[in-house]
Amino acid sequence: MRAFLRAALEALFRVLFTYECRGEENVPAEGPAVIAANHPSYLDPILLALRVERPIRYMAWDALFRIPLLGAALRLFGAFPVDVRKGRGGGAYARARALLEQGELVGMFPEGKRSRAGWMEGELREGAVRLAWESGVPLVPATIAGAYRAWPHYQSLPRPARIKVRFHEPIDTGTWSGRPAEEAIEEIGAEMRRRVERSLLPGVKADLRLDVIWRLPSPWPRLYETLPALAVATLVFWKTRSLPDVLPAYAYLAYLLLDHFFLPQRRFTKWLRNASPVLFLLWFAPRVFGALGLPAVPAGAALVSVVLGSLFPHLYEHGRTALGYIRGLVVAACLALAAQYVAPNGFGPHVTLPLFGAAYAWERRTVFWRYAVLVLLAYVAFWFYAMEAGGELLPHATAALLAWLYLRFFPDRPRRLPPEEPPVRSLGLDLR
Repeated sequence: MRAFLRAALEALFRVLFTYECRGEENVPAEGPAVIAANHPSYLDPILLALRVERPIRYMAWDALFRIPLLGAALRLFGAFPVDVRKGRGGGAYARARALLEQGELVGMFPEGKRSRAGWMEGELREGAVRLAWESGVPLVPATIAGAYRAWPHYQSLPRPARIKVRFHEPIDTGTWSGRPAEEAIEEIGAEMRRRVERSLLPGVKADLRLDVIWRLPSPWPRLYETLPALAVATLVFWKTRSLPDVLPAYAYLAYLLLDHFFLPQRRFTKWLRNASPVLFLLWFAPRVFGALGLPAVPAGAALVSVVLGSLFPHLYEHGRTALGYIRGLVVAACLALAAQYVAPNGFGPHVTLPLFGAAYAWERRTVFWRYAVLVLLAYVAFWFYAMEAGGELLPHATAALLAWLYLRFFPDRPRRLPPEEPPVRSLGLDLR
């Protein structure tokens, strides 16, 4: 049952969180050891256990066992509760020592509770180090990066994020045998913290930088947002002389100005603004094709689903990569419209937009890029061969490749960040 649950959870975590684990070979294949990790989220015991073949018996906060599903999963993975109140953890400590004497792996979180900032703040509790030193077993430091972004302490449910787990080389506590207890525990604890933070702080830096970006003022309407909308609206009005046909374009431009001047900047506001060019074009395209007398796009719902689905992996990507994809989709959509004048075919957008998405995912090696390329190319191949219109669709495939080349030669420039805030400076991190 445990093996099945671990496989199912790992598959789920790879989709929701792009889970990655390294250094699991540093966990002893047999014999006792203590695993000590930072504690950014509720998910940590499961994240550490997913790729380790041996069961890890976690000393976990007793309140976690009262959470539906999570509590059951913790028990299935062999965790046991500890009362974290001062002076109440003696029973759990004794049980941990007994488990080590039986040759088990024991997992502990020296912070004692979930992090409130994403990194290891203040003094760490000495329980994990003392347990390893008194028992004479190896201490395996582990770093969990990205989990604070996925499920911080102030959030009710997790959200998509990149999560990386790294097991470091074991610390041989026997090296400190014969030394005074307090001196040995202090030195072992410092070495454990150094190894954890060595791979934790780069992720903290990325998270802090992202938090700063969410709060930045909204940019002025960008060229790839305004120029296509104005150009298409002008073309439609020139053909139809009908103001109602172009009102959606001007409504979209009004939204861009509203976002810049009035809307409070939050994560959702930023996501909506960044995706708005693609959402607008998908919504406005049927009206444009009809007004210009171009062939209607069949199976439009399927195309919209594929394009929106191709946006999903970019929730995990850095801003430049995600915005580059949005900008490229806008260019690909404009070139798809131009290709209709060269080779009118309603199936053309079914080729141009997914083919560009496949090329971009392949070049940038975005999250799930292997699956994305396979699905998008299979979608394009269906319209090429099932519709028996290969020759007519070649100009539309060329439009996709031209959009990809445009991004290669005209990459987006990174946006400068404001001076670091006090929590960032206190860590000695330069965000720029």
